[in-house]
Amino acid sequence: MPSDASSRPGKMPMFAAHADRLRARLTTAAAAIVRQGLIGVAARLEVPGLAAPIEVVSGHRDLDRSAQLAGSELYAIASQSKMFTAAMVLRLVNDGVIALSDHVARYVPDIPAVDDTATIEQFLNHTSGIGNFIHAMTVLPHPWPHMSYGDLMALAKMHGRQFPAGARLDYNNTDVVVLARLCELVVGAPRSDLFKRYLFAPLAMTDTYVAAGEDWPRTRMARGYYLPSQGYDGPPIDVATLPDFSIASAAGDVVSSLPDMLRWARSLVTDGTPTGISLKDVAASVAESNGLTPNWFFPRAYGRGVERWLWAGRQFWGHRGSFFGYHSGTFLDPISGGAFSMFLTMCTAGSFMRFMELQAHDYMAFMESCAHAIVQLSDLADDASEPSHARGKAVGR
Repeated sequence: MPSDASSRPGKMPMFAAHADRLRARLTTAAAAIVRQGLIGVAARLEVPGLAAPIEVVSGHRDLDRSAQLAGSELYAIASQSKMFTAAMVLRLVNDGVIALSDHVARYVPDIPAVDDTATIEQFLNHTSGIGNFIHAMTVLPHPWPHMSYGDLMALAKMHGRQFPAGARLDYNNTDVVVLARLCELVVGAPRSDLFKRYLFAPLAMTDTYVAAGEDWPRTRMARGYYLPSQGYDGPPIDVATLPDFSIASAAGDVVSSLPDMLRWARSLVTDGTPTGISLKDVAASVAESNGLTPNWFFPRAYGRGVERWLWAGRQFWGHRGSFFGYHSGTFLDPISGGAFSMFLTMCTAGSFMRFMELQAHDYMAFMESCAHAIVQLSDLADDASEPSHARGKAVGR
């Protein structure tokens, strides 16, 4: 069971004081990133026993600096969206409707650039070998396109089959779009309805929306921007004003808030979670890169719709997300039950792959700092929860 400092009230002032020091350090780190050219940075950390979340905010809500960033804004969670499609697939698996060993082609016809024998499990952990549609998008588009499932599959076909199914890990957006299609065909309902019914409503995630033509509260967005690649000579384009995020589809078209993303993360270690999906469901079938990752930024270990990163000597599970104008991430420490969620806003320019690397070092360093804060607080909670005579025995735990 995660430790809880509230079980020893005499230790609570020390616990709270340390949390305040960590908040100050993370705020300093966030401000330093903003000075490098970002618009804003926000994070929220929750640790069992801590009376209130640690909230970190620096910068502004928009490029004009019309208001300070509050941290309560909505933002494009980008590839964090993959966790929700994976959860829907696993819900169908747990209900006995489909099996992880089933060939995806059994349910979804005419999938391009992949072996017909590729399984649902291989699509979940990015070992299917399917062509990645994002690699066929070499520029940042203008005007902004509406992309259908067929459009994205045509791009995947252009990229081509990458390797035999099951051969290796290759982080891939097409995998998720095909799995979302599978869920829609099997259940007979749009993905946005499935997310609401089985995930968002049960967890009271009232600030989470699929930005695919659906009317989401755009005025509540922290503003991210992009500059198109093809001879565009206008001002930065506010991503919140775009018609939809169908260019990412199920691989990255969800909008949410920090509190909602933490509801999702904490649900994975909550007994009797109303979604029916727990950490043991997603942190399984883990594929590892074994040094073959083509880009340092891509995950080196991937389960069923979740990334695994080793920070502060612990395994954190969750997902990062990068979209036009946004980087973000939500991660859980299963040992303590602590979790953090963060986002940063910027103006994206350059090619598709280039924009994902802009500010990437600072982005990754800030997430790791959040993870270290979670571990420090959970260690302090351990100390506060243990009787003094037992503390010496806990060394090396």
